[in-house]
Amino acid sequence: MRILLPVDGSSSSLAAVQFMIGKAPKAADGIEIHLLNAQPPLPYAATSFVDSATVKDFHLEEGNKALAQAKALLDKAGVRYETHVAIGDAAEAIASYAEQKHCGEIVMGTRGLGRVAGMILGSVAYKVLQLSKVPVTLVK
Repeated sequence: MRILLPVDGSSSSLAAVQFMIGKAPKAADGIEIHLLNAQPPLPYAATSFVDSATVKDFHLEEGNKALAQAKALLDKAGVRYETHVAIGDAAEAIASYAEQKHCGEIVMGTRGLGRVAGMILGSVAYKVLQLSKVPVTLVK
């Protein structure tokens, strides 16, 4: 089973990584974990003066920074994974990636915003729940 594990370096996303570490040994080789970090696109004003290769390198570097702690936790636990960096709206990138890679589940952290704050600010987890075609497990 392919599981998408979106991470942003926050403590809540690392809690989802720890959850998967606990789940992975029980399924042994049956789980294929895909770590994903979604980078917000740079404003046009910035990208119009910089070549696309530099912008791509910037997103990749920032994405890898956000993935670093999750990778270290999975490495220490001996859990195999693949890493990916997407560019765009986080919720849309997560749902789209899960569909493209035929993931059977998304496991992600939630920042724990209250109901009202989440509705006003727009929660990535909430948007993923709305957009996803596969089950979503939220880890607090």
